Amino acid sequence: MNRLTKALGAVALIGSMGAGTAQADDLSFMSFTYAEEANTATVQGLLDGFKAADGLTVEPLGFAWGDMQKNIFLRARSNTLPNVAQLSERWLPTFASLDQLVDLNTVYGQENLEATFAADALAMGNINGKQFALPLISGSIGMVANKAVLDQAGVEAPTTVAEFKDALIAVRDNVPNSVPYTMATKNNGSILIDFMIWNWVHGGSIIDAEGKVVVDSPESRSALQFMVDLLNERLAAPEIDRPDSRRLLAQGASAFYFDAPQTRTFLRDFSGQGEAFDVNVLPLKTPVLNEGDASTSVQWGHLLVQFAPGATATAEDPADKFLSYLTSDAVQTEFPLKMSALPVTNSARAAVADDAYLTAWAEATGASRANEVGIWSNAADMTTIIGEEVQGALLGQKSVDDAITAMQTRLTESMANATPAS
Repeated sequence: MNRLTKALGAVALIGSMGAGTAQADDLSFMSFTYAEEANTATVQGLLDGFKAADGLTVEPLGFAWGDMQKNIFLRARSNTLPNVAQLSERWLPTFASLDQLVDLNTVYGQENLEATFAADALAMGNINGKQFALPLISGSIGMVANKAVLDQAGVEAPTTVAEFKDALIAVRDNVPNSVPYTMATKNNGSILIDFMIWNWVHGGSIIDAEGKVVVDSPESRSALQFMVDLLNERLAAPEIDRPDSRRLLAQGASAFYFDAPQTRTFLRDFSGQGEAFDVNVLPLKTPVLNEGDASTSVQWGHLLVQFAPGATATAEDPADKFLSYLTSDAVQTEFPLKMSALPVTNSARAAVADDAYLTAWAEATGASRANEVGIWSNAADMTTIIGEEVQGALLGQKSVDDAITAMQTRLTESMANATPAS
C-alpha cells in the first residue's frame, strides 16, 4: 500500500489531485511528539514530506505530553480545536463525547480501514463500533534494562520478582549514586502504569470487565507493599517521572524502568551517544511472581484524531489527506522505526519484519493487556485517584491498607456514573 487513499478508491484519489493550489496553514496538528526535543526534527520532517507530496502546509502545535488533554479541552471550549491531534491510546475515551470528534469510518469506510491496518492497532482507536482514531505507532509498555549497568552490578536479566529485587540490591550496592529501578513516583498518569503492571504481576486487578472496582484485595495490597518496600530500601526514589527514568537510565544511573518501545529513541538522545547506545538497551519480559506465570505488559500506541464542525469530514479534506499520508507506506516504514515503535499497517509491518530491536521487544511483550482504567469514560478521574493513593503510600503519608481502602471507596464513587468506552 502506497497511500491509504489508494486502498480507499478513486474518490479520495481524485480529492488529492487539486492540492497544488493550497495555501499556507491548510490544517493544524497538535502533537506531543513535536514538543519533545529529541523528536521535533523528525515530526517536522513528516510535515515537510506531506507538503512535498500533497502541496498542503501544516501548522504544528507542540504541547508536552502531560499538558495535551488539558489543552484539547480548553480549545474545545473556545472552539479552537486543531484539525488533527496526536493522542496516547489511553486518552481516547476521555474525548469520545466531544461533538467535533470525527468517526473515521464515515470518511474512509470500515471495510477499507480493516483491510489496511493491523487489527490490534486499529482496535485502539475504536469505541463502540466508531473509529474515532487511526493508529500512528503501536507496541506495548514493558520493562527496559540498561545492559551495561547490569554488567557493572554483576547480575543477569531477572525473570522472577525475587530475582528482580536481588538485581536491584546488587545495582544499589555496586553502582554508585544509582537509582536501581526508576519507578514512577510522581505524575498520576505514570504512577498508574507502574502500579497497574505490578498489580497484575501479583494477581490483582483494579476494575473487572463489568465495571466493578476490585482493587481492595490481598493481591493489590501485596503489589502496593512491594512498591513501598522498594522505595524504603533505596531501590527506587521519590520524585521520578518517565522523563527522569529515561535520563537516568541513559546516563548509566539506573538499571530498570517501564516504558514503550520508543524509549530507544529517547535513550539515544539522552545518552549523547546516538545509535551507539543501542547495545545497552535491553527489552525484558516483566518479572513474574512465580516461575511459570505468564509475563505481562500494557497495550500501547499513539493515535490520530480529527476534529471538524459537526464531526463531518470527507477524504478530500486537507486533514484527511494528512491522515492518509501519515499512514502511508512511505511514512509507516520509516517514522515508527525512528520512534522505535511498530508500524500500524499490514503492509508496513511486513516490510520491516527484520528489525532486530522490534523483534526483541515483541518477544518480551508477553501477555499484553489493555489499560483497564483507560477503557472507561471517567478514566482521567480514576487515574488521579489511583495516582494520589499510591503516592500517599509511597511517601509514607498513609499505610498500604488505608491507601487501598481509600482507593476502593473513591474509585467506586467515580464509577457510579461511568460507562464503558470500548
